[in-house]
This record gives sequence, structure tokens and C-alpha cells, in this order.
Amino acid sequence: MRGIAILFAGLAAILAGSSAAFAANTSAGLNVSRGESDSMSYSVNIAQKYDPLLSNSVIDIAPVAEIGGHAWVPKHDTPTVWGGFLAPGVRLTLNTDSFIQPYVEGTVGGEVNSKDKLGDRDLGSNVLFRTRGAVGVSFGEEFRHRIQGEYTNHSTWGITKHNDGNATYGVSYGYSF
Repeated sequence: MRGIAILFAGLAAILAGSSAAFAANTSAGLNVSRGESDSMSYSVNIAQKYDPLLSNSVIDIAPVAEIGGHAWVPKHDTPTVWGGFLAPGVRLTLNTDSFIQPYVEGTVGGEVNSKDKLGDRDLGSNVLFRTRGAVGVSFGEEFRHRIQGEYTNHSTWGITKHNDGNATYGVSYGYSF
């Protein structure tokens, strides 16, 4: 548990301390997803895309980091689970001469939730790993708008005895400023 707290603190410091923390590659996003246990998931995040590690006329491969919060709302009469997350990752963008740029993105990080149960699902812990994969397009002036489909898995990765976890799939919109 202490290791997760140190990981969160370190990633938050990297994201906040970046010299480009509020440059054009910073975006705010909204997500709506359908989840297991007949639930809906709503999240907001701030994401930072850093300078590419590899860039040529075909692709850019760049590190990313995201921080945000979510609410998992079960359909039946059970409490909403609130949480916060922080995750580093990588984005591969296809450079095009058109008005859209397709990309794929993946992040792996952690989250802390208000409860360790979501409806009938035993999450195993309030602290979970969060892995996310997304496919999307950037478009508009300077590619400031972003729409993506994503799949996110929230799990203890088998560290705890109970590990029902929660998986969500949905769509999100982001705007770079």
C-alpha cells in the first residue's frame, strides 16, 4: 500500500513539474463508459502528451501521463464508487496530411476508490491497478480535439484473495489547450 502511495506521489510530481505542464499538449477530457456489474462510469481527466521519443514523417511515439477522477454508478440501489487515478503511458500517432490524425494509446497506473465493492463485485481493495487502451483520432485546428474509444480494466492483478475487478468500455472527448 505504501508503494502505491509513493508511485502516485512520484507520477503526480512528474506531471505537475513538467516544464510543458500547461503547453499545447495538455488536454482536458470527459469519458462515459459502460461497466461490469451493470454500471456506468463517468470520468474527467487532465492528460499531458510529452515530446516524442521517436518522430518521423510517418509516426510519433510519445510518452503521456493522465490524472483524473471517476464515478462508477451501479444500476441497482447500491452506492456510487468514487475514485481518483494517475497513469503514465505511451501514444503512437500516425502523421497524416489530412485534417485528422489517428492514434493508439495505452496507460498503466493506479487508482484509489471510495469502496472495495461495486454492486455484487468484490474489487479486492480500495487501491487498484488501472490499465487502459484507446484508439482515436485528433482533428481540428492544430489537432486540438480528440475522440477515442477505450477499454479500461481496474484490478488488483491477483495480489488480493478477492479480485473481481471492474472493466469499462466507452467513448471520450478531449480538448488540448
